[in-house]
Amino acid sequence: MIIKEKLKNPIFCIVAMNENRIIGDGKNLLWHIPSDLKRLKKMTMGSPLIMGRKTWDSIGRPLPGRANIVLTNSISWSADGAMVVNSFEDAITKADEWISVNTKINQNIIQKKIFLFGGAEIYKLGLKYCDNIEMTKVKFNIKNGIKFPKLNENNWEKTKLEHHLAINDIPEHSYWHYRRKL
Repeated sequence: MIIKEKLKNPIFCIVAMNENRIIGDGKNLLWHIPSDLKRLKKMTMGSPLIMGRKTWDSIGRPLPGRANIVLTNSISWSADGAMVVNSFEDAITKADEWISVNTKINQNIIQKKIFLFGGAEIYKLGLKYCDNIEMTKVKFNIKNGIKFPKLNENNWEKTKLEHHLAINDIPEHSYWHYRRKL
């Protein structure tokens, strides 16, 4: 088990969800928000991403400029561009190693942050180690799907960063930063 105080690099959570905490359907993105994808890329570039195999499959390729660490129960699963691990602890170790090696190569590009990238199981495993959540809240009417774990809202300071009204087929959405209270 990982002890939070012994983590070498901070773990951030990055997630987009609707008002019912739905993050996906297990296959595809439920909404397409180009500005959110740009924001996600800017935030995570130069960082390791920890994701589950279903999230990897929904993306279909490695995200460039980042370590794509895929946590799966399968011992035989592999994919080009994926760093495959079979436990959350191994995912953290791989992420720390990637940061260490790549910081020596180019300090200007690498962020010393690890991002939980989804899906629900990854969030369940890792949220207790996160002090920061970068959240996109999307107004999108769907009640069933894969849910983000329920947070104890009293444990988090919430800051609304931006709000965007719906335009054409882009749903209304807002960007939030959650910081764990001490």
